[in-house]
Amino acid sequence: MTTTYKVSMLGASLADPYVFLKAVFPQWNGEPAESGGANVLVTFDSPQTHVDLGPLVRVEVYDPNAPRLP
Repeated sequence: MTTTYKVSMLGASLADPYVFLKAVFPQWNGEPAESGGANVLVTFDSPQTHVDLGPLVRVEVYDPNAPRLP
């Protein structure tokens, strides 16, 4: 079962989201990831432990099938 994470930095736009992703998940090794500028979505084959980079970095389990609020 795959797990997707949404990684964001509060109040910041990510200049290089994949360097940021590697800092949060050092075990990231090319797993599927996409960036929207303000956040990065990454999907792993199994749950992962992220590095705690402080209160401005938010890591959430993301369900791509969940309904979105308008």
